[in-house]
Amino acid sequence: MQQEKSVSAVKLERGSGRGVQVHTLAQIVVGMVMSGCKKIYHNDSLFTAQQGDIFILCEGIHHIENCPPSKGKEFEQILFCLTAEQLHQNIVTLVNSYQLECFEAHKCPQCRNHNFIITTPTAQLSDFFASIYNSFNSTDIHMSDNLRHLRTPELIYHILSCGNSCMRSKLLSGADIDQVKFRCCIYDNILKDNTVESLAQQTHRSLTSFKKEFTKTFATSPHKWFIEQRLQLAKTLLYTSDKTVSQIGNHCTFTNTSHFIRLFKQRFNITPYALKKQILRGEAKR
Repeated sequence: MQQEKSVSAVKLERGSGRGVQVHTLAQIVVGMVMSGCKKIYHNDSLFTAQQGDIFILCEGIHHIENCPPSKGKEFEQILFCLTAEQLHQNIVTLVNSYQLECFEAHKCPQCRNHNFIITTPTAQLSDFFASIYNSFNSTDIHMSDNLRHLRTPELIYHILSCGNSCMRSKLLSGADIDQVKFRCCIYDNILKDNTVESLAQQTHRSLTSFKKEFTKTFATSPHKWFIEQRLQLAKTLLYTSDKTVSQIGNHCTFTNTSHFIRLFKQRFNITPYALKKQILRGEAKR
């Protein structure tokens, strides 16, 4: 699966909405919704970032819909796109310069089990994103690449200063280079027919160590997790593509269509054919 990488540290994105999109990230993204709302579909739940909310997307697969505020208006968001190496380097510099505490003691089960969070920003973070938004929209201020990169440590400082929060926890997890490489390798193999032994080898771990770390990271076994991710992708493709059910099954590595249909119905209590009919009639809600 192709992973998305960004060449810009910070950017302003606008759009009129294109329905649910599947994004596979190889880096952490920190952003704020400036206009409209961002919907994140995770398993069978919907999470919505409203205007003024901050969101953090960690590496992995995200099913996202960016919704404009109204007809004729555009969805707007400010995004910081950071690799694990960039995060790690910035955090080390800030800790050495300002003696910030980076001990991780956050125990929130919800954000621990999600590779994203949505939260209300502090007043300082709201002002920070507002100043960047104004810089992009001002004809008097040129938002150069150098200026953008200078704002990155400031963002990280604000988040690290938030205490024992979900934002801080996600940021620190995104700076763990070894863990990020482990997770990215797993996500990159979702649509590949690899054995657990092969994955352990790719991540430079023994089979026992791999299984233990996988369960700790994803809270389930490799087999169950990969099936769940493929079924969730298949469900999204039913909403967003013109592919047939058998084509979607093949794309999601279910080469036996009957087996795919059976697994899909077990998971979602409806066959992919029946769901596709509901979608075409406008009766299905994501």
